[in-house]
Amino acid sequence: MAVWFLLARPLAAADLATRSAPPPPRTPIARATGPTCRPGPPHRVVYPDLGVDAAVERIGLETDAAAGAGGGAGAAGMLRLGNPTDISRIGWYADGPQPGSGAGTVLLDGHTYRDGSAVFSEDFPSRAQAGQLVQTVQQDGSVCSYRVDRVWPAVDAQRDYPHIVASEHLYDRSGPERLFLATCGGRWDASREDYDDITVLVASPLHD
Repeated sequence: MAVWFLLARPLAAADLATRSAPPPPRTPIARATGPTCRPGPPHRVVYPDLGVDAAVERIGLETDAAAGAGGGAGAAGMLRLGNPTDISRIGWYADGPQPGSGAGTVLLDGHTYRDGSAVFSEDFPSRAQAGQLVQTVQQDGSVCSYRVDRVWPAVDAQRDYPHIVASEHLYDRSGPERLFLATCGGRWDASREDYDDITVLVASPLHD
């Protein structure tokens, strides 16, 4: 199984028009605890080193028109994920596999805002590191844990990101269990209504 946190665009370009001093880094938090991972829908996502503990919102795929406005279909011709309506939540593609299922790709995404009000902040590319822990807390209270294997910091969203998705087979519904996390950053591109870079990471499951 793989879990994806994919790029999410801001709700409106106007929200990012004025760049102010970045907020202070978030304080790391305690890891989630609970029974050993069991397959099921995720309820929360916890990234202790980045100070993230966010509720999950079910999302779908963008329409053709929306995908075109944001740069077109995703890698391998797939439509991009939709965005959570609440910027403090992480979106989960509920029509895909569930965390802990043992195979396939679970897709998640989240917003980045410059003022630190979204689930991810602009220091994500510098703070996300190999060896860190990422967890999903399931609706039944069990906890699925993953260790980060590799980070691609601030890659070009149009040129590099599709290549990473294709070369790492990140859209596969089968294959080894992994977690794929990404969020946007860099310069706001008003013509595409999107950021110009994206940071992604891949993590492997930890088994008790």
